[in-house]
Amino acid sequence: MHVSAWPDVPGLEPLLERLRSLHPQEPTQTHILHLASDGEILPHVDNIEASGSWILGVSLGATRTMRLRNTQDAQDTFECELPSGSVYLQKDTTRYGYEHSILKGSGGQRLSIMIRNRR
Repeated sequence: MHVSAWPDVPGLEPLLERLRSLHPQEPTQTHILHLASDGEILPHVDNIEASGSWILGVSLGATRTMRLRNTQDAQDTFECELPSGSVYLQKDTTRYGYEHSILKGSGGQRLSIMIRNRR
């Protein structure tokens, strides 16, 4: 479902506009991911053929940990907490040179609004 097909949700459009203001003006794709309380996202680099050079995400709901691991050196790994309301940007080396994953949490659902540029 595309965001444009959603019914009016108070506060959603201002949030999307604020996110759009954080990235360069070019064609983008926006989608929302739901992660169940016991869910996780396994390590991956997004399909390079299908998306562009950057990804901007906003976290809503339960705090989760994002792990980034260098695709060439597994020892080069770091983690960052993503509390509700946090925003992150992956581009350039972080976008293509690191796998990202969301670790299982101790409870609580999570939503992520993801905006990425298109090729």
